[in-house]
Parts: sequence; C-alpha cells; structure tokens
Amino acid sequence: MAWTKRETYYEILGIPRHATREMIEEVYTSEIAFWKLLTTSGSIEAKEKILELTKAYLTLSDPDGRKRYDKELDFTFVLLDGKAKDPEIEEAYDVYRLAHKKSYHEILNEFSKFREEMGETLWILKKTTIYLVGNLLLYAGIVLYRSFFIQPSQTTAPNEQNPFDTVSLFFLCFSFLGYLCFRFLYLPKQLEKRRLQKPG
Repeated sequence: MAWTKRETYYEILGIPRHATREMIEEVYTSEIAFWKLLTTSGSIEAKEKILELTKAYLTLSDPDGRKRYDKELDFTFVLLDGKAKDPEIEEAYDVYRLAHKKSYHEILNEFSKFREEMGETLWILKKTTIYLVGNLLLYAGIVLYRSFFIQPSQTTAPNEQNPFDTVSLFFLCFSFLGYLCFRFLYLPKQLEKRRLQKPG
C-alpha cells in the first residue's frame, strides 16, 4: 500500500502557522477567486482545490476549530486524517493503540496532558535554577567582601582558619529555609496562577 504525506491546512492555504485571521481571510479570498476562474473551463482539479481551500479556511478561521486542529498537528503520530507520516510510525501508532486499548482521541488527550505537565515541570526547574544561582552569586559576593574588606584578626584567631564561621553558617541556613519556602509555598501558587491564565 502506497503512503503519501498529506498537506496541512496551513500548507493548502500557503500560510505560516502563526498567521492572523485577517491573513487567512485575505489568502483564501485571493485563492478562491483564482480557482473559480478555472472552473469555468470545467477543470476537475480546480473544483477539488476549491473544496480543499474551503475546508482549510472554515477550520482555521474558527478559533475553536483552529485550536483543536493545532493540537492534533502537534501530536507526533498523526496527520490530518489520523494517518501517520510514514509506515513505520503508523505501525508504531497501531501497536500502541492496540496494546493500550485506547482510541486515537484518548491517546491524543494523554499526549496533550503529558505535554502540559512537562511544560510545568520545566517552568518549575527554570525558576528554581534562577533562585539557586541568585543565592550562589550572593554567597560569592559575601565571601569576596569578607576576604577584601575584613581583616582575619577581626573574625578568627591568628592561627585559626574556619571556613564555616557564624556569617556563612547563618547565610546557608537562611538560604536553605528560603529555598523550602520558595519551592513549596511560592512556586505552587504561581503555578496555579499560570494555569488559570492559560486560554481555554
């Protein structure tokens, strides 16, 4: 059985995925006018092209329809009609579907949920990294300041070298408690706000 990669609605209209509704309208009107001229000569290809363009336009000009369509496009295993991009991926999709006894839409929903969770995990990791790097830079600043501006005799005995003096120990304890509050109190609230701000 021959397999062919079908064009996406964006490719049919010849527009990028970030195209605005006005751009979709403009391109569709222009293309339809051109292909309608060809239908007067009885061209079957022109009639088929008009149907393709209209189907693409109706989907992409409707915000909800476009959102659903984009979600399906992002699903690795699927093309417009639920067919995979090549035989190997189609076979992998069939094996997964049969093994898990789930429909295409159930698998698609699971994929969307996984993608959202992964995005949230990466967001938390990014914020946590910023916090830890900020703390590290602050600690380095304190150490440098104490090295250059405070004489050793003021902090320790002449023959004594203690890297974990009172200031360092206090900073590390404060930093650790701050991290716990940041990670388990502040970030969950911000994550909830982020979820609420998402469209749909």
